[in-house]
Amino acid sequence: MRWLRNILVLLTIAGAVLVAVPALHKRDIGQLSPRSGPPLTEVATWGYQLQRVEPASIPESVDLLVTDYSRDGSDLGAWTAAEVASLRRRSGGKPRIVLAYLSIGEAESYRGYWRQHWRVARPSWLGTENKDWRGNYAVRFWDPAWQRLIFDADPGVVSRTLQYWIPRWVPAPYLDRILAAGFDGVFLDKVDGYEDWPVERPQAPDDMVQFVTAIADYARRLRPGFLVVPQNAEELLSKDAYRAKIDAIAKEDLSYGIPGDGTPNEPDEIASAQEHLSRLAADGKPVFVVEYVNDPEVRRILMIQSEIAGQKLLFATRELNLPPETLEIADSPASK
Repeated sequence: MRWLRNILVLLTIAGAVLVAVPALHKRDIGQLSPRSGPPLTEVATWGYQLQRVEPASIPESVDLLVTDYSRDGSDLGAWTAAEVASLRRRSGGKPRIVLAYLSIGEAESYRGYWRQHWRVARPSWLGTENKDWRGNYAVRFWDPAWQRLIFDADPGVVSRTLQYWIPRWVPAPYLDRILAAGFDGVFLDKVDGYEDWPVERPQAPDDMVQFVTAIADYARRLRPGFLVVPQNAEELLSKDAYRAKIDAIAKEDLSYGIPGDGTPNEPDEIASAQEHLSRLAADGKPVFVVEYVNDPEVRRILMIQSEIAGQKLLFATRELNLPPETLEIADSPASK
C-alpha cells in the first residue's frame, strides 16, 4: 500500500501547485494600482494610430493616444509595460493617457486567441468574414465562449494553470494582458456589432450593453479608475445604464465617409448621430470624433463645427498608420 500512499502524496502536491501558481498569477493582476494621470475631460488633442507606432513620433501635444495592444497585432509583438510607459511619457507636463484598442464585436485572425482550424471547424460564436476588412469576422458576442476570450472572471484551476505554464497555447484573456501591460483603459471597437444580428438576435443591443458593463466592472475591479471608451454605436447612449459605465465615446465618420471616403453624409444621419452624442456630452463626458478627409477646406469647416459642439476632432488615415496630426483651430484661415 506504500505505492498507493506515495501516489496520493504526489497528487496532493501536484494539486497544490495547480492551485497555488495560477492563484499567484491572478493575485499579481489583482494587485494593480489604481489608474493615475489626468482625466479624459482635460484632453485637448488626441491621436489614433494602430500601425507602425513609434513612441518618438507621437507629438508632444497629444494628450490621449489610442493604439493597439501590440506592434503587429500578435501576442509576440505586444507592448511591454515599459514600452507603454514610454508612450505615456512626455518631456514636460502631464503624462499622456494611453488606451488599448480592443475589438469586441469582431474576431481578428491575427490575434493570439485565433486558431487556424476555426476557418474549417467554426466555433458556435464565429460568424462571417467582413468583406471590407479581410481577416475580421463577426461574432455572436453574447456567447460566453467568446466573452471568455476577452475576459474571464472565474477561469477555474485548469484554465489558469495552462495560461500560466503554456501561454503560447492557452493565452490569458485579452483584457488581462491589456491590464498587465499598464494601459490606462480600453478603446472598444465594433460595439455596433449588434447590427450584424438583427434577425437571429433582436435583443443584441441590450446584450452589448451588458457585455460592455461586464468589461468595465471586471477591469475596474482589478484597476480602479480604468477607462472605458467605446467607438460608434452612439444609439446605445439612449440607455442611462450604458452612459453611466463609459467614460467617453468616439465617433468615426460623423460628417463624412458613410457613403464613401471624402463624401458627405446625409444631413439626417448627421443630425441623428449628434442627438445621441449630445446625451453623453450633457453628462459632462467627452465626445471624440475622427474624420478620414483630406480636403483642406472641408477640414477647416469640420474643425470650426467641432469646436462649436465641444467635440475633440482628429483627422487620420483610414488605415490608422500615420502619427497623429495636431492642427489647431487657430491655424485655420476660415476661423480668422
